[in-house]
Amino acid sequence: MDCAMDQRRCARTVGRGWIGWIGRMRSLSWLFVIGLAACWFFWGAESAQAQEFSPDQACKLCHTDTNEKFVLPSGEVLDLAVDLPTLDQSVHGSHAGADIYCTDCHQDRRRYRYPHQPNPAQSHKQFVAEIAQNCETCHTPLEAHNPGHLQAKNNPSLPTCTDCHGGHDVAPVDAMRADPVGFCQSCHQTFDDPHVGEVHEELVANMAGQTCETCHGDVEQAEDAKCQACHSLLTSELELSSGETIALHVNPNDIVASVHGERIVQGVHYEALQCTDCHTDQARYGFPHPPLTEATERGLTIEMERICKDCHQEIYERQQDSVHQHAIEEGNLDAATCADCHGNHAILDPDQPRERISQTCAQCHATINEQYSQSVHGAALLGEQNPDVPVCTDCHGVHDIESPTTIAFRLNSPTLCAGCHANEEMMEKYGISTAVFDTYVADFHGSTVTLFEQTGPHGEVNAAVCYDCHGIHNILPATDENSQVLKENLLTTCRQCHPDANANFPTAWMSHFEPSLEHYPVVYLVNLFYQILIPALVGGFLLFIGTDVARRVWDRRRHRKENDE
Repeated sequence: MDCAMDQRRCARTVGRGWIGWIGRMRSLSWLFVIGLAACWFFWGAESAQAQEFSPDQACKLCHTDTNEKFVLPSGEVLDLAVDLPTLDQSVHGSHAGADIYCTDCHQDRRRYRYPHQPNPAQSHKQFVAEIAQNCETCHTPLEAHNPGHLQAKNNPSLPTCTDCHGGHDVAPVDAMRADPVGFCQSCHQTFDDPHVGEVHEELVANMAGQTCETCHGDVEQAEDAKCQACHSLLTSELELSSGETIALHVNPNDIVASVHGERIVQGVHYEALQCTDCHTDQARYGFPHPPLTEATERGLTIEMERICKDCHQEIYERQQDSVHQHAIEEGNLDAATCADCHGNHAILDPDQPRERISQTCAQCHATINEQYSQSVHGAALLGEQNPDVPVCTDCHGVHDIESPTTIAFRLNSPTLCAGCHANEEMMEKYGISTAVFDTYVADFHGSTVTLFEQTGPHGEVNAAVCYDCHGIHNILPATDENSQVLKENLLTTCRQCHPDANANFPTAWMSHFEPSLEHYPVVYLVNLFYQILIPALVGGFLLFIGTDVARRVWDRRRHRKENDE
């Protein structure tokens, strides 16, 4: 019984095991079928895609290994063959970030689908221009990316994208940057104006790391930038008809550091001047420049002086009355002009440092400057940078410089000297008496000069002025052995005007000292005696006259009283 029961249980257990195993197998078979379907879907789709033609496969099959040509109405011939290896090596080939097909550039399917429609282009230039328009689909529009050519955008011969970058052989930008000048020269080899060609040839030779875009950039340059870009690279000289040459190089840093550069003066901000602010006449200074009409370098310098007039009208008018301008009008073209004193592009502050003034004048007046540099004034200026000593312009003026040979200048010269030597605050620093001017005016020489200055400023005067005795530019300290006013040299100085003067003649001059017990005591005592005597005499006379008048009045009143009684 128990055995039979166990057999039935065993049979049921075995039956259930087979049924479970078969159920599990059915589930696995469904998974297997799904996996096969997935593999077929992916592998089959990829295989089918691999067997499809690319969008430009037909284009390449037709335009490869063909000798066909297409003749444009202009007579120009287009080669219909495409070099696939060259295309593959271009930036649009296998190295591109994404697949680029023929139809990406040749987009107009009405024209480029087979059979092709007649091409409306009349010339090769027109054909590539139409092709280049398709570049804007991916790249910057031509109007915003056409270095230098924007300045001539109405020129029908302007290059297109393919002229610079190529057609199927589009080169990487780095290849263009490797030789940017040579790249531009592939088109720009000759110029209509030979002068322009010569200038560009020199510029290219001196560019030193710069490119054509230095002048011909994406953004149209201002005229000033063009001037600086060109003249900063030029090193040649321009020959004038006289055979003289002038340098064409201009260092832009000279202008930046000059008084015409950007600066703040007394709290006022001044923008830097542009080249065209001075060179305003574009008919004369526009490029290409017309031939210069001035035959000599000096004539050109004098002509350029008129440029300064536009801004410095008042100074220019004063300069017209100067000894320099009068000399030019009389035919002396070596007389100084604005540029001779101030320079042209590297114009610096004319009086900073102060010794620059005498150095400027020395360019023409070298001998006089040598005398000045060894004088008491020049030595203090050049050796000690003393700001108190006079320089050329303190005595002669700045722009309206008067001739020092005129009578008016001679009569006014003591006043010029008094400007410093009568300044008590200044003279106190150096222990110099300020009585020099007063003592000069008080003596015979000064009185005569003052009288002539007031009554006949244009008449001849033979009385001595300061520089007759002390010297002009070679003034030395009174204690110097070579000084003209040293006691041992004074007789020679006096004989310039008084040829018959004897050895005692100079002793009559008291060297601008006021008489005192220290200096010329005899004169001081005599002067003191008369200062006492004369008031005493005059006072005594007045007292005598007063008492006499009083006595007479008293007597008259007394007699009148007696008569009345």
